[in-house]
Amino acid sequence: MNFNKTNRFMVAAAPWITIGISSVLLVIILFQTIMMYNREKQHVGSHLMEKGAAWITSFEEDAGTGVPGNPCFLQKVLEETASQNGISYMFLVDASGKVLAHNDRKMIDTHLDDTTFKNRMTVSDEPGWRIVEKENNTRYFEVYKPLLITFQGVAENKPVIFIGMDAHPFDQAVAEDLHHNIVMITIVFLVGLAGIVSLFWSRKVIRSRRLLQDTRAFAAETIASLPMGIIIVDKRRHIRYMNDSACFLLGIDISGVTDKTADTVLPDIIWHLHKIADGHGKGIEKEIVVDTKKSGPTPVSVMVTKIFDQEGDFIGFLFILKDLSHIRALELKIRRKERLAALGTLASGIAHEVRNPLSSIKGYAGFFGSLFEDESENKKAAQLMVEEIDRVDRVISELLEFARPADLKPGPAQPDQLIKNTLRIIRHEAESAGIRVKEKIAAQLPDLHLDPDRFSQVLLNLFINAMQAMPHGGDLTVDARVKDDAVLFAVSDTGEGILPDDQAVVFNPYYTTKKKGTGLGLAIVHKIIESHNGTVWLDSVKGKGTTFYISIPLENRQKERP
Repeated sequence: MNFNKTNRFMVAAAPWITIGISSVLLVIILFQTIMMYNREKQHVGSHLMEKGAAWITSFEEDAGTGVPGNPCFLQKVLEETASQNGISYMFLVDASGKVLAHNDRKMIDTHLDDTTFKNRMTVSDEPGWRIVEKENNTRYFEVYKPLLITFQGVAENKPVIFIGMDAHPFDQAVAEDLHHNIVMITIVFLVGLAGIVSLFWSRKVIRSRRLLQDTRAFAAETIASLPMGIIIVDKRRHIRYMNDSACFLLGIDISGVTDKTADTVLPDIIWHLHKIADGHGKGIEKEIVVDTKKSGPTPVSVMVTKIFDQEGDFIGFLFILKDLSHIRALELKIRRKERLAALGTLASGIAHEVRNPLSSIKGYAGFFGSLFEDESENKKAAQLMVEEIDRVDRVISELLEFARPADLKPGPAQPDQLIKNTLRIIRHEAESAGIRVKEKIAAQLPDLHLDPDRFSQVLLNLFINAMQAMPHGGDLTVDARVKDDAVLFAVSDTGEGILPDDQAVVFNPYYTTKKKGTGLGLAIVHKIIESHNGTVWLDSVKGKGTTFYISIPLENRQKERP
């Protein structure tokens, strides 16, 4: 009798116990989510603040080279620093909030209308940051710091420098982290809700069976719709379930997969992980590269865990696969932007510090060369020195061209006319080198919204590269046609081609296989096409030639860039 009462009490109390446990778990997850959100926000903020502080330090060093506190010199240094890639605005204010210097000269002598300005500035001399919103509803990540230099020689008049950067990367990183955590909470909440509902409805046998089927269907649909691959293998090593995401990721035909042995379906590099999970007695997670016929080498995060039933008996393995190719692509894009930012700073320094001495050296080399007789070794040495100086100057010019922001002047342009005008420049040189120029331009190509001069520069760089790849003559073919809502340009040569290992890095700055090349031509091509919202890629076969493709959208419009 007491045993039956206990069972009835446990059956009645089980749903409420489950609700309590789920509530506690949900509170814990919410707390962890808030902590992770704040930590990610602080991490991204610290990263951007360090970047702004580095710019401030650079400004202080440059400002310290001139007359201390000279307003004109500070304004000049501020404008040069504000022109760097990534800075939206930059200004100096004194203790009263008066703007002393600004990259927008119209703002000089105005007052900073900020009630929290004095409180924030008197706390310490360390840099700080905040998010501000301007009148145009644009958010900026603002780094500020009292400068170590004085203004107009007054020791108490130390200005405060503000650097504004686009807050979009900050907001995007925080939003992505928050979105990820919300998805995880939602999944936990739905799974917990499904368990609670099934426990409530389990007290009535007929109704519970019907609702259990609905719950299973709901869970199956949820798992099938997840962007992650799910694979369930029973203890006999047979596949019991595999969703569409897993089949697509592994390049496996979903029909006929169920009940097959896992070692005959899954790649060895994935199936081998179940032995490690079995030996550890707990789940493991590892990043691997899966090579499939459909998608090629793909970075994948694989988590393997053992599955147990309610009695604690082992019933199988759960494999969770996540495609990391998008994340790796974003990481590669971020690293490329960081390298470009560093290169821009380097280019400005080179142009400022190297070109002036080069001019003096070139002048002295010409002067000393005039002191010697023609055809003398000293005369030839002086001429060689002048030529090398000119070569260094060309490298600096190409570096500045690559590092400066893309200042496009887009407008309606006829693609066929641009090709013909550019070919006219190199046609004589091509014919002299024994190169046949072939045009395959489709009739009535639509106009594109682009910068004609910069796009002509792209075509000219590709034509020159193609001719240099054919020192003994060959065919230079230019193709242009409409494909998939875009105009597709193709520049082909019949040279020696490019090795597979080199094809992945040809657009990197300073990468070249030419003895006299600077390695910036294709990097500039990539930058200009990217600024036009287009894409550029190549296809090359060793010994047969190379084709560079450019795709420009028909609805191309130049977007604002941070």
